[in-house]
Amino acid sequence: MPVRLDRFAIDDGHHSPRLIPDEDASSAAGAARFRATCSCGRMPRHRPGSPEEALAAHRAHVDTRLGPSRGPVWLPLEARLVLLLVGCFALFASSLLGSTAVTRYLHATGAASLSIRASGVLVGFLAAASLMVAVRRYIAPTRS
Repeated sequence: MPVRLDRFAIDDGHHSPRLIPDEDASSAAGAARFRATCSCGRMPRHRPGSPEEALAAHRAHVDTRLGPSRGPVWLPLEARLVLLLVGCFALFASSLLGSTAVTRYLHATGAASLSIRASGVLVGFLAAASLMVAVRRYIAPTRS
């Protein structure tokens, strides 16, 4: 079964539902009535209802907060992912090659050579991770 990348969304945990019993509506209806609130604090008020209705109202709120990716429309998602991977690889490789060049320039041997190259690997991972964080909104749809 192929992965549907167009349905991928970044969920940063800003939309957690909370069911709150509505005492006024419950006493008027004679049964428990609930309202859903969202952890983002921007959910509009809705009519109290059953827990399922409250969760459905929350799902509708989350669906309205889901925005399209900010990447170019003419470039498909798969191509944007490939470009991201190429960019991460280029950052990692250039930092590894840079650390090797520094090792040769300083004529370092032994532990000094190992520590310079290890720091190059760490800097490469950090640069690649920073690139992924910086362009995540251009790759996939985000929830605001």
